[in-house]
Amino acid sequence: MMIKKVTLFYSILVFIPFANSLAQNQITVSPVIGLYLYNSENSLSVMGDENYLINYGFEVSYRNKNLFGNIIQVDYSYSYSSKDTVLIFEIYDPAPFPNPNRFLYTDVSLSFNNLDISINGNLGSIFSFGFGPSFAIVNRSIIVEKVDVNREDFVDRLASFNIGLIGLIDMRIPFSKNIEYWYFYSGLKIRYLHGFFYDEGLRDLSNYNQNFVTANFSIGIGYNF
Repeated sequence: MMIKKVTLFYSILVFIPFANSLAQNQITVSPVIGLYLYNSENSLSVMGDENYLINYGFEVSYRNKNLFGNIIQVDYSYSYSSKDTVLIFEIYDPAPFPNPNRFLYTDVSLSFNNLDISINGNLGSIFSFGFGPSFAIVNRSIIVEKVDVNREDFVDRLASFNIGLIGLIDMRIPFSKNIEYWYFYSGLKIRYLHGFFYDEGLRDLSNYNQNFVTANFSIGIGYNF
């Protein structure tokens, strides 16, 4: 129920800038690759000797250059990362048919639905910077794969709501000098997130928390209108 309320909150935040949009709008679409500078999931025993390092995804950005007298930018992004075979369990079947050569393999994954809102400033004609809050719905999955047709995968999924901060610097190079124009986009964004609400169900998460610091690099294309 909490995650559903957060999703509604997301939708309201996304709608606000468009409801008040004026001239000088910019929309950008870009693929994104990210590096985890810190990931609290890496300290869990389920990760074994593996660590989350890289995430991949995309970002859609809307920027209004004269909203309430400020340059306001709203970004939605999705990113995903996974690790296969982080742990291997050996299964011994009971007599009379013991089989010591049967194994279970554990895979893990993380996905982020991010919403970033920033106030931007210009650094010359093509560079800009921005700071602001970040909101994310994070989905973590732990899957123990079945070893034969008589077993089913064990899947543990956890959804959470994270809040944090972002700082960004980006570059926009126009393809023409028209009032409306296409432009090349490149950006670097640092994001910090901390988990506040967890869809814990019957689990005891009193000693569990999520913290993420990522550096995301994007290259894409945008339109000014």
